[in-house]
Amino acid sequence: MSSCIYDYNPKDESLLGLDKPLLVIDGDILIGDITHIRLSFTTKLLEDYPIEMPSGTAVWVENEAGEIYSGDLVDGRADYFDIDTRDLEADKMYRLVVSVPGRGEYFSEYKPVMVSPPIDDITWSISRDGTYANVEVTTHNTETEKLYCKWNYTENWESPAVIEPSAEYIPYKGNNGLRYLTPDETLERSQCWSEAVSTDVCIANTEKLSENLISKSVLRRIANTDTRAMALYAITVTQKALDQEAYRYWDALKRNTGNIGGIFSEQPTELMGNIVSATNPDEVVVGYISVTTATHMRKFIDWEDVDLYKPGCSSVQFEGQWDEKYQQGYRVYAIDEDAPWWSYHRCVDCRVYSNSTRPDFWPR
Repeated sequence: MSSCIYDYNPKDESLLGLDKPLLVIDGDILIGDITHIRLSFTTKLLEDYPIEMPSGTAVWVENEAGEIYSGDLVDGRADYFDIDTRDLEADKMYRLVVSVPGRGEYFSEYKPVMVSPPIDDITWSISRDGTYANVEVTTHNTETEKLYCKWNYTENWESPAVIEPSAEYIPYKGNNGLRYLTPDETLERSQCWSEAVSTDVCIANTEKLSENLISKSVLRRIANTDTRAMALYAITVTQKALDQEAYRYWDALKRNTGNIGGIFSEQPTELMGNIVSATNPDEVVVGYISVTTATHMRKFIDWEDVDLYKPGCSSVQFEGQWDEKYQQGYRVYAIDEDAPWWSYHRCVDCRVYSNSTRPDFWPR
């Protein structure tokens, strides 16, 4: 059997995308906290570069009386805004307004403030076969209305080298390329930290439950080969209460983006949120703005206590062909009677996969 491979060049305009990129607005108005808003544009299927927000873009929150709370650019970027909404009154209605040069103003509908219940607990459990762990959240309220919740989180974790190195090999120098590391060099390669923020949609509700208790809803699944499972891990969770309409939007988005990424990925279907254009009411805007309070909780988990991580690191001595082994991804980590011990680069140098520094709140 034989076949030919051709470039896939979709002709359907619905696949290629609209001539005018859709505006994407991500964030919620957080009463009693700082509101974070991110702006972007959708891209056509065959384009792999982002479209920048134009200079002069502005974002603000306003209430029904016309009082305005302006947003500030974050780190000079044109697509991230912070709005100080810490002192806003919880008995008023608010909306978000976005002004984009060349496109006009966009605004969400006025909404009352949803009050988020406290997070009861953050727990974890390991699968029966030990291949992954789940990080879970529990919350409840005492109101008669059903509870709808959305969570975001930040992860911080120790990502040390599996094998602490004491030596290295500099390629193309033979025996002269072997050298011992200084204590500072060893520390730099063996002690690292990493950080990540959630990109998936985490939601749950009590619609079909007899009580308003969301118990052990899974926020994060961590594979036993993930560096998150190596040592001490922390997850900082933000919980927001939603109304039913907002929950329906996020549920649809979760189902649509389940296999292709987050809110800023190309969307397979059109999602109608609660944001409209003042100049063109028929224009589609991606995003849903809720008005809510937020509750927070941080949980530390020491995976070393349960031996979850399975690194797949082995040690080997090579008598020759050192440069070839170096090119294959091996690195020297120790010298034994002038014969070097090797392992995979990721096993002896944590800088390969770390992306952060020790957080200020880290307990050790």
